[in-house]
Amino acid sequence: MPRSAVEPIQDRGDSVDAMLRQWAEHRPGVDVSSSEVVARLLRAARLAEELFEARLRRQPGRTITNVGDFDLLQTLRRAAPGHALTPGQLMRHLVVSSAGLSGRLNRLERDGWIVRTASPDDRRRSLVKLTVQGREEFDRRLEDHLAVERKLLSVLDARERAVVVDALRKLLFLLEAPE
Repeated sequence: MPRSAVEPIQDRGDSVDAMLRQWAEHRPGVDVSSSEVVARLLRAARLAEELFEARLRRQPGRTITNVGDFDLLQTLRRAAPGHALTPGQLMRHLVVSSAGLSGRLNRLERDGWIVRTASPDDRRRSLVKLTVQGREEFDRRLEDHLAVERKLLSVLDARERAVVVDALRKLLFLLEAPE
């Protein structure tokens, strides 16, 4: 697992505890209690992403260099076999901008993971699907990725995982709600 840039002393807490102590020392009147959760969520997500990307870059075969590309491939893989998605559908699934999606699609098409075709219903729309080789190679990589996820979560017992899942689900309901 990656080492933190801010090396916490085990008996004094993690890097967020150190940050909170600094706030208490330098700005004691500021309520930073929300950072106990938010900073940990963001830091854990960033460090997990770095771990996943390092793992992706070390795998043999075609390159997947970032979690965004992996997420796009996962989204296509979860679609029914042979089913294609439109760029608009991908943007909604991935929460990515049009420009960000375009870059991912160009890269993954160039590397042979996906193919884009014109929609038979409307030639102005494109459809995106995994190539046969892309699907086979993604399937080989998926179990390795899931093993890394399981290893990350191995520090939590089943009850703790259920609490985290419920809490994060509540946050996502709020964040994903239409305005």
